[in-house]
Amino acid sequence: MKVLHHKTGNLHEAVIELVEDEDWEIIEQSNDFIFNWKKEKNRIVHKIRLKIEAKILGLISIEDIPREYRIHIHLIENSNSNKGKNKEHDYIAGCLLAHTCELAFDKEYDGFVSLEPKTKLIPLYKEKYGFREMGKYLYTELSNSEELIKKYLENERL
Repeated sequence: MKVLHHKTGNLHEAVIELVEDEDWEIIEQSNDFIFNWKKEKNRIVHKIRLKIEAKILGLISIEDIPREYRIHIHLIENSNSNKGKNKEHDYIAGCLLAHTCELAFDKEYDGFVSLEPKTKLIPLYKEKYGFREMGKYLYTELSNSEELIKKYLENERL
């Protein structure tokens, strides 16, 4: 998978990994994230970083809900340097979302992923990532989840 370096337009190799014990202190002490990620320690938390660097570009906290055949996203955040118009890298959230879709296919959930968005982010998830509304949640599954994987993990349409 690749993320886009905004200033140069170059694509850089990235990796998604589980957050490790030594990462928590770095996350907590840095000013790179607004949310209190310490509250997510009891969940499955992944990080995305450039393949050649240890610096965390974004985080996602998920919960496997096998009785409902879905993975639920509790929290997703780009680091501060990767937000807004002057961000350093793009495609971070897309890669994290696509990775979660891939996990949902691996578990035979047909790519079913849900999240409860902040009201102002609903249009972003719907327009940019193809999520659909279902009550207070947004979700993606099947063909849309496959499209996210192709675009962000396999870099077919970047």
